[in-house]
Parts: sequence; C-alpha cells; structure tokens
Amino acid sequence: MNALIAAAAFVLAGERIVFDANLQPQFTEHQIRATAPELRAGLARWAAAPNGRRLVARFNADEYEIVIAENSDDDGPGRAPQPALATLVAHGDHHAVKNYIIFINPDFRIVKGRNISPRSQPATQIDMMAAAIAGEMLHVDFYSRGISLPHHQRSDFQQEWREIARQLGYPDMKHEDDDGRAIRTIGTR
Repeated sequence: MNALIAAAAFVLAGERIVFDANLQPQFTEHQIRATAPELRAGLARWAAAPNGRRLVARFNADEYEIVIAENSDDDGPGRAPQPALATLVAHGDHHAVKNYIIFINPDFRIVKGRNISPRSQPATQIDMMAAAIAGEMLHVDFYSRGISLPHHQRSDFQQEWREIARQLGYPDMKHEDDDGRAIRTIGTR
C-alpha cells in the first residue's frame, strides 16, 4: 500500500507534513527549501522508530496541531514550551483543537570527541536531531494527556524516555531538566 496520509497534526515550514503508509514524512519542495536537512532526516529517523510511529499515528487527528519550528537561538537541541492552561485542561475534549509547538535547533552541534563515553550517544547531527525531536515529542505526549511541567522527575517520564532513547540506539542518553535544556549528552553543557 502506497497511500499518502495528510497528517492533521504536524506542520513544518508553514505546511502540513504528509506521511506515507509507513508513517514516514514526505516533505514538500517548500519544506525542503525552508528547513535544515538534518532536521528533516532526524524527523524521519524518529518517525521510523516504534515510538515515533505510535505518536505520528496517535496525533494524526484534527484535534491536534504540532508546529515544528527551527530556532537556532536556543542553547540546546530542542524545547517544547508548555501550552496554555486551556490546552492542558482540554486534553480529553476531542472536539477542541490542541496546539503545541516544538523548537528544534539544527545548529546545535555535537562537539567531536565529547561524546565518546558512553558510546551509546548520538554521534551525528542527524542522530542529535532525532533525539531532540523524540525528547520534545515526549513532552507533547505528556501535555496532550493534561500533564503539566515539571515532569522530568516523574518515573513514567524517565521510563518512557529510556525506551525512546533505546529505540533510537542511545540507551545511555539522559533527558533532564537542566536550566531549560531538556536533552543532555555526555560532555556537553
């Protein structure tokens, strides 16, 4: 089956992301021209992981809009600001549109030689973007269930993060609340 599904949820460069039957993003020419290739490749890598496929399928509904925006001014690889209180409260209302935004910093670079121990850390820029998107989508997942910040110290949040990181191949990567920097790799900060 090669059908294309227009995702109601995900927006990149002002346009909805279309996913194929395998829930892989099919970017428009505008999205390709307007966004960093590492961000798009990271998004595709995350969407190919079991957790990514699950969240793409779950959020592929008219009640959600998740804007993925590049922000090179951030100190970290990504962030997902808590939505308005009304959005959190409306988490169970399937008729209300819930809007979320995640900021991804494609200019956040892994410093060569800083991530060698443990070895199960992102090694490339695409790896870092996949991890950033996965981490920020975990926040959106919690927000969409009406769970506000802080939630980094929750055992369910940490358990879900460890599984996502394992699926991406980074079982030692931490996800901490660290002065607004959510994802932290060994040797950075």
